[in-house]
Amino acid sequence: MNVEDSFDLAPCGLALLAPDGVFLRVNRALLDWTGYSAPELVGEKKLADLLDGDGNRFFADLAYALAQEKSSVDEIFLLLHCKSGGLLPTYFNFARGGSSADDAGAATIRFAAFRGEYRARYEAELRQGKQAAEQLAAIVANSGDAIVSVSPKGAILNANRAFCDIFQYEPAELEGAKLGDLIVPDDFWPQHAEKLQRASRGPIKPQIVRRRRKDGHRLDFSLSTAPIRDEQGEVVAISAIYRDVGPLMRAAEHIEFLLREVNHRSKNMLAVVQAVARQTARLAETPDLFIEGFMARLAAIASSHDLLVSRDWRGVQIADLTHSQFSHLDEETQARIALSGDLLEINPRAAEAYGLALHELSTNAVKYGALSAPTGAIELCFHLDPEHNNYVLTWRESGGPAVVAPPRAGFGSTVLTRMAPMAIQGESALHYATEGLTYRLSAPLAQVTMNGQG
Repeated sequence: MNVEDSFDLAPCGLALLAPDGVFLRVNRALLDWTGYSAPELVGEKKLADLLDGDGNRFFADLAYALAQEKSSVDEIFLLLHCKSGGLLPTYFNFARGGSSADDAGAATIRFAAFRGEYRARYEAELRQGKQAAEQLAAIVANSGDAIVSVSPKGAILNANRAFCDIFQYEPAELEGAKLGDLIVPDDFWPQHAEKLQRASRGPIKPQIVRRRRKDGHRLDFSLSTAPIRDEQGEVVAISAIYRDVGPLMRAAEHIEFLLREVNHRSKNMLAVVQAVARQTARLAETPDLFIEGFMARLAAIASSHDLLVSRDWRGVQIADLTHSQFSHLDEETQARIALSGDLLEINPRAAEAYGLALHELSTNAVKYGALSAPTGAIELCFHLDPEHNNYVLTWRESGGPAVVAPPRAGFGSTVLTRMAPMAIQGESALHYATEGLTYRLSAPLAQVTMNGQG
């Protein structure tokens, strides 16, 4: 495109005026805006003829200003008279030109005109663009993710506050530094260099990477990168967004652990249920008695599991477990069981064992023991034995009917003397003293508590 084409096809109005204001040349845009043809303006009309108001006075002042004071006059708002009679809001910029062909001693005047409605639209678009840029800058600045831009060679250009906070650097420490020198562990340098090269060619979807804080601590991040291009499409920078995925990875590991734990405990629970079913069936005199005993014991197991599930299998307080196993008793009966001692948090395996034992003890006490009489009472104590590093459960009944040892061992005594102690590698003793039944369950502390310590 040559100079002539540029003048005629420019999107703004362009014209060349003689010193007296007569049009010497007009481009297509100005003709289209005003509705005049070139022969109607060039050599025929002055700019003052198209101006609303005192056009002659304005042009005289303009010519004087250009000749005496300034080489250009910018941003003048004028109303142009169109051929149709309408007015066109326009912004003008004037400048002195070279000498005209008609008068070698005078300078021509050039002007460029911009339609007012176009300018208003451009300004609105500029304001919107500025607002969008400011909003984007605010999002980046206040994001919880670490966001940084680097040159194609990896030098840091900009970084948000979260980047400084996460990697423990002050903004001044980032100036002129290489991103890899600050946060990339030595054994991840090849990966970092390869990602910079790939990011120069196009965006890279989030990938898990390991990066280093200023104190040397390593963290896992989800890294997204993309090229930043100029108006010519050349890559001038690379953006990198680091999102801390440590909590997510720990949560995933915990879920995986829980799934393994559920699988393990499901197998254990099936074994316990099978044992309960076999022993209950073997010792039950009728099918109805089997169903009654079996369902009651399943309820005791379920009660212990409800507590464990509510705490994500992190163990339960022995006091909470005790209260849950006594929930089948009314409040008055529960009040006759005095709970005391060292009430620790116990592990899931111990909770299952203690839950079954407490269920059998309380059920037997209601049917035959101290809780079957209005004056009966029970002392339940949990005690730390530091000498042997054991945890001891003691159950003492008093005030009930005279105790008579059963002619044969039932499933309840099997739970108390075999199943419960075996589950926690402990020992038990069950005594049918005339004045009241007593039971003692002792187990190594490491088999009972969450961490093996009191």
